[in-house]
Amino acid sequence: MKKFLTIIAIALATTSCMTLEVQPGNVIGDTVDAGKEAFQSIKRSRNGEEERDFSHKISYDPAISNAINITNCKKEMMEVISASELSVSQILTESSEVVGEEGSKSVQCAARVVVTKKA
Repeated sequence: MKKFLTIIAIALATTSCMTLEVQPGNVIGDTVDAGKEAFQSIKRSRNGEEERDFSHKISYDPAISNAINITNCKKEMMEVISASELSVSQILTESSEVVGEEGSKSVQCAARVVVTKKA
């Protein structure tokens, strides 16, 4: 009975942390990718790192280009992260876009990063 409860507890703990989506044509590749992601998460956790999602939004400045507006949004987002007790060790993914009507545009950016607590 004790083994059964242990197996159930482990299954519940691991299912809340990881999702595995397997496409019919790519079972082996998807399984390998999921294993790599799990390994990276465990490795980061042991090193005191974790993956976090951040997003930021600024007003659009029509006097400068979209590229510079997006760069400014990302720069401000990184400054906000740096001002906290966290430091970024790796940027995993990032995205940005200019949204809104002609009269009221804004710039939104987001990133998934690996962070560590500052010493």
